[in-house]
Amino acid sequence: MTSPESAWITEVLRPGDLVVVAGGAGEPTPLLAALVDAAATLPDLEVFVGLSHTDVLRRPGAGQLSLVSFGAMGPLARLAAQGRVAVLPCHFADVPRQLELRAPGRVVVVLQVSPADADGQHSLGLAVDHTWELLAGARAVVAEVNDQVPVTTAPRVHASRFTAVVPTSRPLVEVKSGSPDDVHRRIAAHVAALVPDGATLQLGVGTLPSVVASALRHRRDLRVRSTLVGSWLCELAAAGALAAGPDAVVLSEAAGSQELYDLITARRFPVCPVGEVAAPAALAAVPGFVAVNSALQVDLTGQVNAEELGTGYVAGVGGQPDWLRAAQRSPGGVAVVMLPATALGGRESRIARSLHGGAVTTPRSGVDVVVTEHGVADLRGRSLTERAAALTAVAAPEHRDSLGGRP
Repeated sequence: MTSPESAWITEVLRPGDLVVVAGGAGEPTPLLAALVDAAATLPDLEVFVGLSHTDVLRRPGAGQLSLVSFGAMGPLARLAAQGRVAVLPCHFADVPRQLELRAPGRVVVVLQVSPADADGQHSLGLAVDHTWELLAGARAVVAEVNDQVPVTTAPRVHASRFTAVVPTSRPLVEVKSGSPDDVHRRIAAHVAALVPDGATLQLGVGTLPSVVASALRHRRDLRVRSTLVGSWLCELAAAGALAAGPDAVVLSEAAGSQELYDLITARRFPVCPVGEVAAPAALAAVPGFVAVNSALQVDLTGQVNAEELGTGYVAGVGGQPDWLRAAQRSPGGVAVVMLPATALGGRESRIARSLHGGAVTTPRSGVDVVVTEHGVADLRGRSLTERAAALTAVAAPEHRDSLGGRP
């Protein structure tokens, strides 16, 4: 007998559809699992997935799906290395437009929502990604209605918009950071020195962002404006580092512990569409906006690669270029790129003469400061020759001679 989690596949989907699955904490995991399990019977459609924090895409059937994504993060990395993911190299904020152009009139949105209120409105809970902007033009919308999704300030979707509904009851996925080491802590200390009291911070998730936030716990009146926030937000809140008021934090998605989800719900932090959180005009008006982004490589002119290693595509453009440029336009803002100085156990320098695959995620004009464990390379007001010298100075000492100190 067909399960409720999979019945919608035969009832709703048509050949040629592009099934766009919400990601992160908003992932409708049982519905994505149903797609993976039915993959062998779905040769005539594509499935778009972004950042997944679950193991569903590690199931054997995932490799039989015709997968599309804006990157190759998490469980998608292995599939991308096998050539099983079609990567759209686009800015995160541009994902809805790209998908509508890829499959005009053939987009099916699959997302997770809270139970409806008395007016039939469902909350998007703790994740408002590209699926929100696709709802109006979608051919069909399938919703996992999870009674453990909290009602937050996130946008609402009326029950009448759903083509099919699957009721569930399951905890939201929790995302843990890795274990920091001395390199992470040294980088974080350098980054923290660039963030004054009263700054507005953009910071993502992962081990290094978590350590950076920990290094900021003694700051005061910090605000956060970021499409993605992690459990580090709890540490800043507990330390009294955040400004007062519900607008101290503006986000599109949370990815962390249940404590994080409870904090955002209780304090009524605005959970907003990506286009609102990352709107260039709004960000430019924010004084002291400090955007902190990670990278895989930086070349001697300041170009940033956050997408590819020598082995292939492993990450994505994301919102990095938009955040960094916004920080440059902010009065007193700083566009920060951080990365360990080496990879492969120290054998490869991440400060490089040329970037892997030629991938330029952020142009050299979009970067103010590059931070490694060896220091801070301030590129503001510096010529190409001066940039090369500054970046060589923050490379690992054993690799500096081979870089030559010039572009």
